[in-house]
Amino acid sequence: MNKHCEVIRDLLPLYADDVCSETSRELIEKHIQECPECSAMLEKLRSHEIETDLREEREQVMEYQAKRFRRRSAAVGSVVSGLFMIPVLVCLIVNLASGSPLGWFFIVLAGLAVAASLVIVPLMMPENKLFWTFCAFTVSLLLLLAVTCFYSHGNWFFLAGSAVLFGLSVLFLPFVVRAKPVRGMIGNFSRPLLIIAVDVILFANMMNMISLHSKSFLTTGLVLAGCIAGGWLLYSAIREKKEGETK
Repeated sequence: MNKHCEVIRDLLPLYADDVCSETSRELIEKHIQECPECSAMLEKLRSHEIETDLREEREQVMEYQAKRFRRRSAAVGSVVSGLFMIPVLVCLIVNLASGSPLGWFFIVLAGLAVAASLVIVPLMMPENKLFWTFCAFTVSLLLLLAVTCFYSHGNWFFLAGSAVLFGLSVLFLPFVVRAKPVRGMIGNFSRPLLIIAVDVILFANMMNMISLHSKSFLTTGLVLAGCIAGGWLLYSAIREKKEGETK
């Protein structure tokens, strides 16, 4: 490759972008007619620019569609929220008109909050929909139990709430720890160990509530001790397996 080709190749990007002077343009066009190597390099530059333009256009289209979907989801969520308010208002008006206590109104409101957590939250959240839906469902379900227990003059909320938390943890905690917000909080901490620890703590809490409710402290203590021992053995097995893999 001679020096003339080197000069032309330095000018080829400007020529491909159509920003060079007329004199340089004429010089380049005359040269590429005689030099197949420089002509091939020009074609490569143009094909690369076309691919870049197509990639940028595709990203713009995807971003536009994502924004459009989020706007539609927010609009649908707002409409559904309005529909959920209709039975709340009807129940409130009936309670006030009949002079009855507002107990049923708050129970209906809490029940609709549970339904809204499964319908409205996925529509309104832009990302991590399943994680925030699970969080909203758990909180609203505990709220429904608390409101129902309060207006029925019961003393079973902590018993039912502890059982609900333990059941949800066993079923969904392995998926929750994989959510992006949780991954950022736990960092490099062992996820199996975290799951076992949370399940054991929630189970211990549930057994404690059962013992307080039924006053069977001995049986509850024995079951709790066995579960803690089982959790520790499981953790030890996982740790030994990891140590064996590292060796």
